[in-house]
Amino acid sequence: MKNKVSYIVVVGIVSIFLASCTSKSGFTDTELGFSFKRCTKNDTSPKAKQGDVIFGQMKILLNNKKEIYSNYGSPDRLFVISSNPKVGSIDEFLMTLHLGDSAIMIAPADSLLQYTKNIETRSDDKIYVYLTISQIISAAELNVHERQTQEKQRQEEEALTNYVLEKYDRAEKKESGLFYLSLKEGIGKKVEFGKRIFVRYSVTDTAGNLYDTNIEEIAKKHSTFRPERAYKPFDFLFGDDSLIPGWYEGLSYMKEGGRAILIIPSKLAYGEMGFGQIPPYTPLVFNITVVKVKDEETE
Repeated sequence: MKNKVSYIVVVGIVSIFLASCTSKSGFTDTELGFSFKRCTKNDTSPKAKQGDVIFGQMKILLNNKKEIYSNYGSPDRLFVISSNPKVGSIDEFLMTLHLGDSAIMIAPADSLLQYTKNIETRSDDKIYVYLTISQIISAAELNVHERQTQEKQRQEEEALTNYVLEKYDRAEKKESGLFYLSLKEGIGKKVEFGKRIFVRYSVTDTAGNLYDTNIEEIAKKHSTFRPERAYKPFDFLFGDDSLIPGWYEGLSYMKEGGRAILIIPSKLAYGEMGFGQIPPYTPLVFNITVVKVKDEETE
């Protein structure tokens, strides 16, 4: 965990197991041109089988350098294993994985066109897929699971709407489900893709439980102050796909000097899996001030 970024704002990072995954030993190569490796092994946990749906976190890199996709921090459905997997295929490898495993798959770029269609690749390019398995659900269980998920989301939406009406009745509900309340309009540069953003923030749940802040006064008020932490603006490159969707959407409405409250439903935060101390299906309430917007190309 980076000192300047809390575990709440930053999603889980693949580097937790990157070193062990990229060591040359332990790979299985197939005639289809794939290389596979289980990195973290949980042989006593349930194992994937034909027809199962795998949920988890995945990062895809071109030549192990350029990030193409990442959902780390927001586990989601990744693969549906074929009912008749080919020998040496990705499906066959997925059937070696257990709940809680982490793994790496290396494949020719042209074999994963669904992930590279908007990326210019060469014939010798490789796609590196890092993944961790959060859930393994059978097709029959998935139907039940999806109905349960929809009901929990409906209940959450109803409770969140009531919360906003009671506490932040001026907040605007966006099409995504995010509630946005401007407390102070910024007059500086607009938050935009590719710019470096510096923010001060605190994040709680709707009950007021503080999960994190980079504001010293708030940390002391909630008895979470840590003297070893640097309480300064958190900076990040806007659009680097390392943060939760609701954070990005909310900030996109802001300018330098602006302050706002973002009420983020769990589907735009950490969803049904939760993250760290954040339980599943937990809406988050961010109080954010945009301290600075920096155009890195000219400043």
